[in-house]
Amino acid sequence: MKASTRIFLAVYREKYRIKRDIDETNLEILKVVQDMKGLSHHGVEMTPEQMRSSLPMPKTVSPSTGDERMLWLIERKDELEKKLDWLAYSLLQAEKASLLCPEDQSMLHDLYHTSKSLDRIAEEYGYARGKIHSHLYRELDKIL
Repeated sequence: MKASTRIFLAVYREKYRIKRDIDETNLEILKVVQDMKGLSHHGVEMTPEQMRSSLPMPKTVSPSTGDERMLWLIERKDELEKKLDWLAYSLLQAEKASLLCPEDQSMLHDLYHTSKSLDRIAEEYGYARGKIHSHLYRELDKIL
């Protein structure tokens, strides 16, 4: 089995997690951008009793200056964008499964995304139990 096939299978197994991670990373980037624009609230959240009080409440101030915080936010945004690029590339690799014939696509899905046993999958597709993986690896090696 080629290295590209091993990478494909690892990414294919995780493609639903990757989609979730892309969504979470996009939200994190939005939060960082919001912080960079100064639109978010920082500090201690007050309780309802504190909000109703006429007494002054203590405020927390970041020990870092605004410039240091802005640099940190820029670096954080860059890190998140690199992570997003890697996740998108990984998802693109997983989409190469669409190049397989429909039967092999279905077999691949059953192997890695359902709870069907290997014996049941072998019976369903007409392969010997030990030949399913070698057949898929051979087909994947052709397209990758």
